[in-house]
Amino acid sequence: MASEAQLVQAAGDGADSGGLGLEHAWQLYRALAKRQAEATDTLTVQGEQLRAERSDLDAAFARQAQQAAALQEQQETLDTRTALLDRKEDELCDRERTAEARLAELRMKAGQELESWLTERRREAVEALDTDRRAWQTRWSEAQRRLADAQAALDQRESELAQRERDLRTQLVRLDGEHEDVAQLRTALREQQSGRAERFEREVADRTGQLMEQMEEGRRRVAALTAGNERLTARLTEYETALASLGGLTLEQVVERLAELRAENARLTEENATAPRADARMLEQLQQQVMQLAADNEELVRERGELESALQRDRIAVNERQNYLEANNWLSAANSQLRHLLNEEAAKLNATAQAGKEGHAFPACSRMDHDFGTPLPSAPTAPELPALVEQMQAVIRQRAGLSYRDSDLRLVLAGMAMSRLHLFQGISGIGKTGLAHALATAFGSASSVAVVPVQAGWREPQDLMGYYNSFDRIFYESEFTKALYQAQCPAFKDRPFFIVLDEMNLSHPEQYFSGVLSALSIKDRPRLALTTAPVKNPPRLLIDGTHIAVPDNVWFIGTANHDETTVGFADKTYDRAFVLELPWQHPEIPDTTTAPPEPVAHRGLTQAFSQARADYSAHAADIVHFLDDNWRRRFAEELRIGWGNRLELQIKEFAPVVVAAGGSPGEALDHLLSTRILRSVRGRYDIHADTLDTLRTDLGDSLRGFDGTHEPLATQQLLDDEIRSRGRR
Repeated sequence: MASEAQLVQAAGDGADSGGLGLEHAWQLYRALAKRQAEATDTLTVQGEQLRAERSDLDAAFARQAQQAAALQEQQETLDTRTALLDRKEDELCDRERTAEARLAELRMKAGQELESWLTERRREAVEALDTDRRAWQTRWSEAQRRLADAQAALDQRESELAQRERDLRTQLVRLDGEHEDVAQLRTALREQQSGRAERFEREVADRTGQLMEQMEEGRRRVAALTAGNERLTARLTEYETALASLGGLTLEQVVERLAELRAENARLTEENATAPRADARMLEQLQQQVMQLAADNEELVRERGELESALQRDRIAVNERQNYLEANNWLSAANSQLRHLLNEEAAKLNATAQAGKEGHAFPACSRMDHDFGTPLPSAPTAPELPALVEQMQAVIRQRAGLSYRDSDLRLVLAGMAMSRLHLFQGISGIGKTGLAHALATAFGSASSVAVVPVQAGWREPQDLMGYYNSFDRIFYESEFTKALYQAQCPAFKDRPFFIVLDEMNLSHPEQYFSGVLSALSIKDRPRLALTTAPVKNPPRLLIDGTHIAVPDNVWFIGTANHDETTVGFADKTYDRAFVLELPWQHPEIPDTTTAPPEPVAHRGLTQAFSQARADYSAHAADIVHFLDDNWRRRFAEELRIGWGNRLELQIKEFAPVVVAAGGSPGEALDHLLSTRILRSVRGRYDIHADTLDTLRTDLGDSLRGFDGTHEPLATQQLLDDEIRSRGRR
């Protein structure tokens, strides 16, 4: 445009040559006016484009409004579904409360049945005071166990509720984290919204700047046209002066020419005056449009912010509803699982109750009636005791990899004749339990042994024997009860049977083993009480459906370590038992090949013991006289140690078997002194070391005088240990 204005000015300057220059200037002016019209059309097209963009924005805002309406409808749907889920949850809670009320009724009914049962038993207790006192203790233990079970169930329920509370707290923490994520998302959206607003404002400012630049360009063009018009007017004046000075034309011609020029000048002046006003009006319109667009833009930005805020609130509400739905689904699933577990437990209880009504109260023992109902063959004759000791030594060495001196095995064999309770003591890992297994193998029946691990918490006989559950109507048989019943089945009743109480002194045997200790002191058919009343379908070998016998072919072997985890045996336990201190190092014994041992019958073994008592009873009498005449008074005065008739009876059972098996009376006396009489000296620091030293010398000389073939090593070792414990060497 500037170059064209310069051309117009150059044309005006070149108009001095005549009319051709003025005509050329006129053409250029018309071309300039045409360009100005084209610029006006361009601005009009741009205005149309802006209006089209505004229409697009209006359509976009309309779509956002529709989306907001759709979100509102979804929210209403979610509210409806949430209300439905709340109603279902209330129904589930009502059902759960109903189930709990039903369980409470069942417990109350069971308690009433138990109370009536206890009342009946108390009525029967008047008839037999001593028997019913033990029955009362049994029932009390059973009630305590049931209460413990109920308490355990309550504890389990409490732990489950605590777990649910911890899970809910975890969900709350997760919800807090999600709220933080939502806040971060809201901040990000705000930043994005502000960025978009700034970008839109920059675009509007850029568009406004462009329009202002175009307006300034139009003003410059108008100024250039105005200047050109003024120059043309001056040139026209000059032309008029020149025409006036011309003398070649007639006056009419000059007048006509002048009139034409004046008319043309007036027209041009009018056009020149009109053009700037039109441009100013157009510029004013454009400015108004720009202002309107800016106002519309502000309104749209505000509406957009409100819509985005509403959309964000809807999103948060939807997320919260979704979280509530997830929590509700989780609770529903947990409730379903609990209801399923409740149904399973109810089914188990019903099945157990039905089995108790229809099945056997002692299921394992009843199966043994069928499995072990056929007697097994065994040697009918009594074994020779020295040959039996050699067989025991060879089989234990070959089958178990353990080596024991023949003197230790003679003592074990004699201990079986003396007592049904054996105590194997020694350091851990020496082979105490293995020796019990090896004994069964040596007697020809590796299956005639059962191991019962003792628990540190055993206090009652029920811990050892098991207990009867009156609700299930089943006796929960322990390993001890099953082993005791197996030993009297036809397949094992004529075989020596060993029940090993592993780690017997982890708890006090005088508490949980008291019933067995009392039964062992009874010679005529000892038995143990299992229930206070006969049960339905009892095993065949149960006495009166309530008691189990302690058969003669059973020996109880208790293994014992002495450390900080164990307790000491009471004197009454030692008095009833055979005690063997196993050496901490096994002796070197050569391997010998032996044939599989022939099963030893229990009746043959008892016959061998009886024959030994008949043949060597004089040695037992010599030991009793030796102790009574030489040491009873001195032990009582110096050591405050005494013994009763039980020891004399045990000597008569023990010593003959030791001699019959190849030992000597001094060997039997040495063992009994160290394990039965002088055992109570251990740990008694009221006895001075000088007294023990003198006793060691005198007792050693006396024992050597009694039996010169045996050195009293066990007695001497015990006294040496006690003297060293008092600081003497």
